[in-house]
Amino acid sequence: MTDTTSQESETGPPLPGERQTRLSGAWTALVIGIVILVVILVFILQNLQTVEVHFLFLQGHLPLAVALLFAMVLGAIVVLTFGAFRILQLRLVARRARRQDKQATPPAE
Repeated sequence: MTDTTSQESETGPPLPGERQTRLSGAWTALVIGIVILVVILVFILQNLQTVEVHFLFLQGHLPLAVALLFAMVLGAIVVLTFGAFRILQLRLVARRARRQDKQATPPAE
């Protein structure tokens, strides 16, 4: 005779009182963040050879992994900036549309 209760809880509907909470989501995010940090640390430790870096009028010598991480962070900042401006643009369009809807609809009697 096999134990089906463990199989049902994994594939079936959640048990009473079992739900996704903010705390469980935070723990999941924390574990994923720690795993990513460990991977980045291993990457840095495996790529410590020094390279010459030129950027605009700046130049210097950095470990390869640090130079690549700086490039990644700069790229992320550029993407976040464009995304923030796009979200701002969409919010302004939505605000204008709401104002026009309020002006177009007659007041309720």
